[in-house]
Amino acid sequence: MDVSVLNTIITAGVTLLISIGTWHFSAKKDREKQREDIKAELIKYHEKNKEEILDIRQNDLREIRDDVTALGANLQQKIAVIETQINILSDRVEKHNQVVERVYRCEDADKLLEEKISVANHRIADLENKK
Repeated sequence: MDVSVLNTIITAGVTLLISIGTWHFSAKKDREKQREDIKAELIKYHEKNKEEILDIRQNDLREIRDDVTALGANLQQKIAVIETQINILSDRVEKHNQVVERVYRCEDADKLLEEKISVANHRIADLENKK
């Protein structure tokens, strides 16, 4: 083998190794760039979804707040109706109690009158018997 052939083979081998090394480092750099791009896209996607989720939660909270406010207003109306009904019933109970008190007084007066009539009848009977 001639030295020039050997030189050519060694030069080709070295060139091949340099090309493979360059390709390897270039491919590694491309993979790192792709990873960074994918990572950036994932972060961007996550941020977008995060904002959408926050918007959904805020809307849900607004709806809950509105429902609670409506429920509170509804409860206030019902409480007002119940208070009105209680006042009406209290007035009726007061009137009923007054009637009951008058009936008791009338019954007491009736007993007193019956006793007076009974005493008067006894006096009349006694007077008739004396004659």
